[in-house]
Amino acid sequence: MKHFQMMLKDLRRGDSLTEAEAELAKVVAAVRLTGKAGEITLKLKIKPASKGDASTLLIEDSISTKVPKPERANTIFYPNEDNLLQRIDPHQQPDLPLKVVSQDTEPLRKVD
Repeated sequence: MKHFQMMLKDLRRGDSLTEAEAELAKVVAAVRLTGKAGEITLKLKIKPASKGDASTLLIEDSISTKVPKPERANTIFYPNEDNLLQRIDPHQQPDLPLKVVSQDTEPLRKVD
C-alpha cells in the first residue's frame, strides 16, 4: 500500500475513511437521483505539534460535501381581497352545484 493511503487509513484510527466513505455514498445517491453534479472534499491541515519543533506533526482533517438537491415543485396560490392566499382563483367562474344522479331508476323504454 502506498504511503498516502496508509496515512489515510491511520488518520483518526480509520474514522476519517469511514466518514468519507459514508459521505461519498450520500453524494453518489443524490447524483443518481437528481442527475446533477456533487462534490466531496477531503482537506488535510498539517502543523507542528508544538511551536518551533516540527519533529512531531498534527494532522487535522475535514470532509465537506456538496450534495445536489432535487428540484422543488412550485405551488400556485391566489391572493383574495384580504391578501390571504388560497388555492382557488377568486376570479374564476365558481363551481357548479353538481349532484350525483342515482342509477337505481329503470331504463327508458322505446314508445311505439
